Amino acid sequence: MSNYFCINKSGKSVPVYSDTDKKNKIGTIYNREAFGYNRNWGGDDYFCQIVFRNSKGSLSSGFIIDPPNGALTNCTDYPYGNATIKGKSYITFIMRRSKPVYTAGGSRWGAVAANCRVACQSAMAGDSHPEWKGINYVESSKGGWVAVTGDGLSYGFVDAGLSTASDYNSIPMYGSW
Repeated sequence: MSNYFCINKSGKSVPVYSDTDKKNKIGTIYNREAFGYNRNWGGDDYFCQIVFRNSKGSLSSGFIIDPPNGALTNCTDYPYGNATIKGKSYITFIMRRSKPVYTAGGSRWGAVAANCRVACQSAMAGDSHPEWKGINYVESSKGGWVAVTGDGLSYGFVDAGLSTASDYNSIPMYGSW
């Protein structure tokens, strides 16, 4: 996996261009806004394919061209907190709303409740869904941590909520950005 769930921490608004015409501006990633960075495309950190929430509120694919420093910041640089689970340290994010959780292969696993956390060790995002954040554990609403497993792997994904919001004050999965 080489996709990442990122935050624009450049302090600047970053234009997003069309997949088919790199001169056609189709959107903007604002400061502190979240998006999925599709490194599988073969990006070189100059032409960067992303998945973002467009001005119509829909998920869209596009390119950031020559992003400023800080525009491709991994979400794990700004976690909600940390947790030690079974002797290992994890980065956590809080869920503002209940969102679905998927196995590594993309099958529905369950959901994480609002006001509960998800735990991970990297900024990994999905291959087919760069808007899904890779996670290892979900905090139960009854307390404790539940491992996300399936497809023979010890991780899965949470829908971070880009289809409903992407700015820092309303995105369903939030850290401290």
